[in-house]
Amino acid sequence: MDIDWCEIKDKYNIQCSADTIRKASTTIFGGHYRKKLEKTPDRNLDDKIAELREERIKLQTVNLENSRLDRSEYRQKLYYEYVGKAITTLPLPDFEPLFDNFSEEKAIHYLLTIADVHYGATFKSVNNVYSPEIAHARFRDLYLEMVSFIKKHTVNTLHIVSLGDLIQGILRMSDIRINDSSVVKAVVEVSRLMAHFLNTLSKYVNIEYYHVPFANHTQIRPLGSKANELPLEDLEYVIGNYIADLVKDNKRIHVHFALEGENGININIPGNTIYAMHGHQIKSLENAIKNISSLKRDFIDYLILGHYHGSSEIPAGESVCNDTEVLVSPSFVGSDPYSDSLFKGSKASVKIYGFDEIYGHTESYKIILN
Repeated sequence: MDIDWCEIKDKYNIQCSADTIRKASTTIFGGHYRKKLEKTPDRNLDDKIAELREERIKLQTVNLENSRLDRSEYRQKLYYEYVGKAITTLPLPDFEPLFDNFSEEKAIHYLLTIADVHYGATFKSVNNVYSPEIAHARFRDLYLEMVSFIKKHTVNTLHIVSLGDLIQGILRMSDIRINDSSVVKAVVEVSRLMAHFLNTLSKYVNIEYYHVPFANHTQIRPLGSKANELPLEDLEYVIGNYIADLVKDNKRIHVHFALEGENGININIPGNTIYAMHGHQIKSLENAIKNISSLKRDFIDYLILGHYHGSSEIPAGESVCNDTEVLVSPSFVGSDPYSDSLFKGSKASVKIYGFDEIYGHTESYKIILN
């Protein structure tokens, strides 16, 4: 017709701008695309619209998923940066000489298990009171008990394993009511607390420290998150690595981490195959050693667990010279209102297991902290 968009607007009294008319002419309702549709009468206009709508939804879905993954990644980096700024290397203690009469060949190797600290929780139960200040006091008491134990048993190398749930986290809505501090603040403080304990104890002994990679309370669980995302953001990884950074100048402390993709960590005690994990993945304690041995294609003598907030030693079988056992560590936090409601609690405590190179687990000691 050889007229411009403004003239079309006036000619037909269209109640929109000339630019809108121009843009509309290039959509599926007009102009270029309409001519194509007219040449292919077998294609229905509604079908074309539906096809375009499907493609648009696919693109939106991909963009939404990418955005969600990006937020997850950036949130994790933010945690690392925030915690990193708050942590500096600890000064070295004045080391005491190790025992001269120590014999590795005849020695019992001792493993201290620390499970379920739940730092950041504040509550009062029937037989227990807990807060961050009490957690600090219990670590001081544990330090004094361990110094006495080291001297009494002439220990040159002490194995220590953290079995997870070092912070209270936000596993369930009730946790919000007993959280005294934010999750990030708790990560910073418990990292320093654990590292300070290791650092001061190394004054008397070499320390082989093991940190389990996953636990249920240390998983970040923001609103709207999906279950399969949770293991990707576990703060045990953050805590363990910053403990390592804090004590990196201390030659008496060696920090061990799990292999990539593992749910637990191997503990290197001569003559014994020991595997430690938090334990929230375990469905049957009696069959746990058999199931994990089958999964790993490697026979396990001892499985060390936390999570259950009460200690137990469960026989699982027999080897040539030793029993095979599931050793469940008690909780550092002790009983709480939730355990009271179940009429099932135990004292706040840690365990020390003694392992002989031939006969395996032969000694157990319990240190009560409340």
